[in-house]
Amino acid sequence: MRPGGNGLGYRDEVPGDRDRHGVLWTRMDAEPGAGRPDFRALHPARQRRTMLERLCQVCGGPADRTSRGWLFLVQRAEVADFGDVEGLLSTKPPVCRPCAALAVRHCPHLTDPLLIRSRKPRTWGVFGGFFTPDPDSDGIVPHPEDHHLPYGHPDARWFLAAQLVIELTRCTVEKEERRE
Repeated sequence: MRPGGNGLGYRDEVPGDRDRHGVLWTRMDAEPGAGRPDFRALHPARQRRTMLERLCQVCGGPADRTSRGWLFLVQRAEVADFGDVEGLLSTKPPVCRPCAALAVRHCPHLTDPLLIRSRKPRTWGVFGGFFTPDPDSDGIVPHPEDHHLPYGHPDARWFLAAQLVIELTRCTVEKEERRE
């Protein structure tokens, strides 16, 4: 807890621990090229950078962009759960065309992929976890489930972000890549 008990903070917090909206971010070691990829988790700082700079989530180069917008690769069930591609909230950074084809062929989490173009992806908020003060221990307790939190939310001071969330707007669906 921060001094005064008014939110989360690191004991040795530095300015880079919070984004421009004042939200605290998860820390993770940066060792590019070391270890094995974990396709279930994105590195928080890399995910945020690729989202903000519209870089490919796979290779880190420029994401594919045409007059119809930036290219995003999502699981079709995400769209079905949301109801429509317009306004879809996503934690998945954009991709370049070669990496989209590669991801569709090799990523075990893309069983039913959908390629979406967004002309106006906008920063919406963050994804991560809430913590609440624990009066019995003078500490904090994590909530059991992760959540989306829009920027400007009054409970942001008790939230630890792990991923940036963008809203995909002015969308069109691309011709699908096929698994081989």
